[in-house]
Amino acid sequence: MGNPTCKLIVALSFFFILLASLPSNAQQKTAFKQGERLRYLINYGPIKGGEAILEVKAGAYEGKPANHLVLSGKTIGVANMLYGVHDTYQSFTNAKTDLPYKAIRDIKEGGYKHYSEQVFDHWTRSDSTIVYSSKVGEKLAPKNSNDILSAFYFLRNQLMWKPIKVGDTLTIQTYFTDEIYTLKVRFLGYDNIKMKIGTIRAMKFMPIVITGRVFKSQDDMAVWFSADRNFVPVRIKFDIVVGSVYCDLVDYNGLLYNFDALTKK
Repeated sequence: MGNPTCKLIVALSFFFILLASLPSNAQQKTAFKQGERLRYLINYGPIKGGEAILEVKAGAYEGKPANHLVLSGKTIGVANMLYGVHDTYQSFTNAKTDLPYKAIRDIKEGGYKHYSEQVFDHWTRSDSTIVYSSKVGEKLAPKNSNDILSAFYFLRNQLMWKPIKVGDTLTIQTYFTDEIYTLKVRFLGYDNIKMKIGTIRAMKFMPIVITGRVFKSQDDMAVWFSADRNFVPVRIKFDIVVGSVYCDLVDYNGLLYNFDALTKK
């Protein structure tokens, strides 16, 4: 996992687990719908290193209607010839609570491959979530735990509607790579950021990331969400040893609301 492009794909995926913060309540608002598709390019300076696509599809789990969430990330161009990264994350979630029924992680990075599944039981125990992992068997996680991908959509639907003040730190324990993590994120305020698709009014967050595996400092990552009812992630910035890398939204379809935070050029 030493090359920058692999780090970007891992970090993009890893980010989605960083921002959920409170126990689940009955859903009050909706920020997305089935059919939403977001496409991102990962750039280091003028170099295009990767592409990521986020989609919300119509799905089902054991006969029950579900949101089928998909994140696919891959290297492109010269980076693909050097590293050959193609990672896919899937999550089947309850459309009312945004909690996951099942998660799938399918990783291909050069010669490294990993495939695993986790099934989430939020109902049997009142004090915890039971997770059935294809790799480690049955484990207990905190009540209403999300997987790496569902946490991102849980944040948009369940939490970002709540009042947030500059400087607030949100904390959650969650389940990722068959381990429980305590994760925190700070809200830093609002920015107007210029991108290829236009200028976007955005909310800036700084996840306090886990150091060692991908990041050297706890403040090596920042994320901007559109400051409108969609709460679309529009930019993710990573600081690595040799500079900054940006993952920017370049195309979008199927948003639930008008993209009011975007001012076209």
